[in-house]
Parts: sequence; C-alpha cells; structure tokens
Amino acid sequence: MIINASRRTAALHTGGREHIRIRCLARRGMLHSECEAVDRVSLGPHAHYDLVGRAGTEAAWYVLRGPLTARWAGDPPTTEVLGERALLLARSAQDVTLRAGPDGAELLCLTVTPPAVTRHLPPRTPDTTKDRT
Repeated sequence: MIINASRRTAALHTGGREHIRIRCLARRGMLHSECEAVDRVSLGPHAHYDLVGRAGTEAAWYVLRGPLTARWAGDPPTTEVLGERALLLARSAQDVTLRAGPDGAELLCLTVTPPAVTRHLPPRTPDTTKDRT
C-alpha cells in the first residue's frame, strides 16, 4: 500500500470558528479494490462534522483522540459519546454528525467502495485454479 507522507492538509471550515482538517493517506488505486480511501480527520474544539453517506458506500471511523459525540439521524435520533479507540460504522447513505469535545478530536476513516463498483473491478489475486498448458 502507498501512504501519503506529506504534511499537507485540506482545510474545511464549517462556519464560525469550527475547523476541520483532512489529510488523505491513500486513495483507490493505492489500496485493495474494496477500499476507496483512508483519511486522517482532525476536528477543532467543538467542531461539527456532518457525514452524509453515499448510497452503497460504508465507512469505519476509528477515534485516535477524543472524546466526541456521534448523532445518527432517524426517528428517533440516536446519540453516543465515543472515546479513544472507539469504532464508528457509518452504513450506506446513513447521516451521522460528529461533534468534537473541548479539546478537539482525531479520527482515521476507512471508506469502502460500493459493491456496484467493486463487482466490475478485476480480482485482487490471480486465479490459480485454471489448467496450464
């Protein structure tokens, strides 16, 4: 796997003083076929980050530094406080809002490519079951 060792980040401002930094560690083509991206996300103190899932795409968020609050949209909405080493799974097209605590938060995010895409990609390993002549 190829990892981006650059210190450059893409800064996102979500209004007010909230500050979110995202550093891409790897993108599809650098990873196994099923992985779309690996990102490190830094949330400033009390920052809100809305995770609006795409249809068929799932993500796993691992908390490196926290705590933070996750709120799932729904009827009724669900809220959970996540500490360090917590794992959050954001299912396909699921809306989740993260809110960092007073000291901010750091997360790793692994996004999985939708099955509609991966079924058209070549297999990761060669087929060794075929007869050789």
